[in-house]
Amino acid sequence: MEKFNGTQKGRALELVAYCNGWYDQEKRGAEPAAKLVLARLGVGQMSRAEIEAAKRIAADRRTADQEDGQRRRERKAAAAFAIFAGARRVLDTPAEIYLRDRRGVDLRQAPFLGPRGGSIAPGSLRFVAQHRYLRRNKRNEVLGEFVAPALVACCTDGAGQIKAVHQTWLKPDGSDKAAIAPAPDGTAQPARKVLGEFGGCVIPLWRGDGHLSVREANENGLLQTLVLTEGVEDGLSALLAAPQHRVWAMISLSNMANVATRLPPCIDSVIVHRQNDWDKPAAVAAFERGLAALRASGRAVTEVGAVYGKDLNDTLRGAA
Repeated sequence: MEKFNGTQKGRALELVAYCNGWYDQEKRGAEPAAKLVLARLGVGQMSRAEIEAAKRIAADRRTADQEDGQRRRERKAAAAFAIFAGARRVLDTPAEIYLRDRRGVDLRQAPFLGPRGGSIAPGSLRFVAQHRYLRRNKRNEVLGEFVAPALVACCTDGAGQIKAVHQTWLKPDGSDKAAIAPAPDGTAQPARKVLGEFGGCVIPLWRGDGHLSVREANENGLLQTLVLTEGVEDGLSALLAAPQHRVWAMISLSNMANVATRLPPCIDSVIVHRQNDWDKPAAVAAFERGLAALRASGRAVTEVGAVYGKDLNDTLRGAA
C-alpha cells in the first residue's frame, strides 16, 4: 500500500478501497471505491447536462486560480527586484563583516581582486541597512514585524531575470545572523527567507575562468565546470577552493532538479556539493532526485562533501 502522508504519491481510490476493506478485490477495489466516491459527491445522480455544466464551472475556476497565481508571482517578483535594486553593494557594510569574520570569506582578498586592485566581489550579493522582517505563526498569520540589517542575494532565471530574493537578516554589527524569538505557538522564525517563486532560479555567485557571463561564454565556445551548492556561504567557500569554476547557489535541495533543466551549453560538467545531512531522509531523497536529473542532462556529474562539519563553509573554517 502506498503511503498518503506526503512522502510518496498514491492513488486516492486505492486509499478509499483500503479503508473500506476492498483493497484485496479485483483491481485493488477500484470499482466499489469509485461507486462510493461518486455517491458521496452526488455525481451519480447528475444528468449529463449537469455534469457538463459542473465541468465548465470547474474549468473556469481553474483558469481564474491560475491567473491569480500568475499575478501573485508577478507581484512577488516585482517586490524582489525592488528590494535588490534598492540595496547597496556588499563592501563596507555589516554584511561584509559577517562574511569575513563569521564565515571566513574575505571579499578584499584573491580571487575577488580585479584589475588594478579593483573588486570583483559577487554582484549578486547586496546589503540592506534596514530590512523588514514579518513574524508569522503556524497559520501564516503576521504577528508583527521588526527591522534589521540584511544580506540579500538575487535569484535569477535562465534568462537572467530576477524572480526572487534570498534574505539573511543580521545582527547590527554583522557578527552573526539575527537571533529571532519563535512565535508564541512555537513556530521558528528563521533568519533566512526567500521572497518570490524560485523554482529553476539560482544565485549566480561566480563566473569562473575568463569571468564571462553565460551569454558571453556560450558565444565564445567556452566550456566550463559548474559548481552547485545549496547556500550562499557554501558557494563562496567553493569558489575560494576552485575559482576556475562557475558557481551557482541553488537556494534549496528541492530546486536541484529544476536547475538541471536550465544548464547552458557552456557547462559540460557539474560538481554538486552534498551536505552531511544523512540523518534527514527527505534531504537525501531530494539530493538523489536532483543528481539523477543532472546526469540525465548528459553532463559529467560528480559530488563533493565536507571534510569537516556539515558543509563546505564548516570545512573552510575548520569547524567540527
